[in-house]
Amino acid sequence: MSQQITLGKVRRRTLRLINFEDGLWDILLGSVFLMLSIYPVTRRLLGPAFNLLLFVAVLAILIAGQLHARRVFSAPRTGVVKSRRTPARTVTLAINAVLVIATVGLVITTLLFPQAISGSRWGALPGWVSDMGVDIIVMLVLIGFFSLMAYVFGIPRLYLYGWLVGVGNLASTALHLYPGYTFNLPLAIAAGTIVVIGVALFIRFLHKYPIPTEEA
Repeated sequence: MSQQITLGKVRRRTLRLINFEDGLWDILLGSVFLMLSIYPVTRRLLGPAFNLLLFVAVLAILIAGQLHARRVFSAPRTGVVKSRRTPARTVTLAINAVLVIATVGLVITTLLFPQAISGSRWGALPGWVSDMGVDIIVMLVLIGFFSLMAYVFGIPRLYLYGWLVGVGNLASTALHLYPGYTFNLPLAIAAGTIVVIGVALFIRFLHKYPIPTEEA
């Protein structure tokens, strides 16, 4: 039994080392939400179709850049590890994939179609709840999603990310609906915080895991 627990901890630690310790995932995450924060501004300047195309193109570049950086900086330091595929791991990956798709879909919907949110009906609830009902749900989904990831992978900072992005998205919608701001400043601050954390983790990773050298 103790051997089983030890192997489980080793696999969990390996997963964290490969995917989260270098900070590149954090930088990518913050960059995506930073793009979403300026999406309404570029949409007004470029139009819906071209702006969406630009968003997808930049997203593809960011993902390709993260994969390339991981090959150049992370792989030489940690090696390439292929974890054994188990039913539990498959279920976990499937749940995370569904949550990611649902979360990104909800966030993009609130940013692309704010008029649909303002037109929502929530019965006899206060006006601000009716106006931002969808965004409140998005906030709870984001907090729940990142909390689940934090628990499954044992990464405490993901709890913070859930609150940063969730509250940032809700506050951005409030500023859009009432004062009429186009730029999602609270979401940008949240995204910038995540990027800064990612850069700090990346620098620490480079110092903590120097590239092994062959001794003569």
